[in-house]
Amino acid sequence: MWPEARRAQVAAAVVAAALLGGSAAAFAFTEHLKLERSPVYRTEVGKLLGPNCRCQHGHVGIQFTLRKPDRLSVVMVDSDGNVVRTLLMSTPVRAGRQRFQWDGRDDSGQVVPAGTYKPRLHLANEHRTILMPNPIRVDTTAPTIALVSLVPRVFSAGQAFRRNHVVIHWRASEPVQALLYVDGELRVHWKRFIERGRLPWLGTGKPAGRYHLVLRAVDRTGNVSAGVPLGVVRIRYVQLRPHVLRPLAGAKIGFRVIADARRIHWQFGRRRGTTRPGLLLLKAPKPGRYRLVVTVDGHTASALVIVSPRG
Repeated sequence: MWPEARRAQVAAAVVAAALLGGSAAAFAFTEHLKLERSPVYRTEVGKLLGPNCRCQHGHVGIQFTLRKPDRLSVVMVDSDGNVVRTLLMSTPVRAGRQRFQWDGRDDSGQVVPAGTYKPRLHLANEHRTILMPNPIRVDTTAPTIALVSLVPRVFSAGQAFRRNHVVIHWRASEPVQALLYVDGELRVHWKRFIERGRLPWLGTGKPAGRYHLVLRAVDRTGNVSAGVPLGVVRIRYVQLRPHVLRPLAGAKIGFRVIADARRIHWQFGRRRGTTRPGLLLLKAPKPGRYRLVVTVDGHTASALVIVSPRG
């Protein structure tokens, strides 16, 4: 029995030693992997890309540093790992900084669908494929913008007037820059990216008349919303009612002066004065033809007065 027991003890010791040896080897290999430096470091990858944008987001930069020379290939892959664009076919490169750009298009030149993409590297000498952890979001979806309010619909452009500009309150589906088109021409471009705001139009330099307004939005990647018609606004400086009056000599005559100003200037024949907008009362002079001229901040309106003799 003694020899058999001794053999059992020896066998158990051999098994234990083998297990300990294997564990030590595995631990050493794991520690070696931990100490081994990555062949790629100092990665810099842009986060946002708008293929339709003529702006800073029209392309995205991809940069990294290789520790050793290698045969390198670089591709862009979608969220399912499918290759959509080859940026570099397998090519010998030196160690050091590597720089690439991607414009959000596939190998056929078409814009890729909206989604998340990542650069993938292959180092032939190292026999390693590295999926960079930096996601790039491709945005090809146009924002939406809606009108909240627009006041006033009638205004007078200029510092002499009280209601001297239009204010448009709007909201959008994402942070955008608001664009205001007046009769088809871009007149106001709000530069801040916000989800809701107010857009003023001063109407500077525009004559009296009716103007059609359209609101649009552009997001950070250059996607432009559909136009939202805002209807018609009217610029009015000063108006006289009636345009023609036929009184008798010496009669009292009245005109309604419409102006969004505190004071107006008038001239009737040799008479002149300053008053508030509203009803302007005058006395008809001797028979003849006269013109009443009302002025506000360089803008004028006139009416014809044809005075007939009494009797």
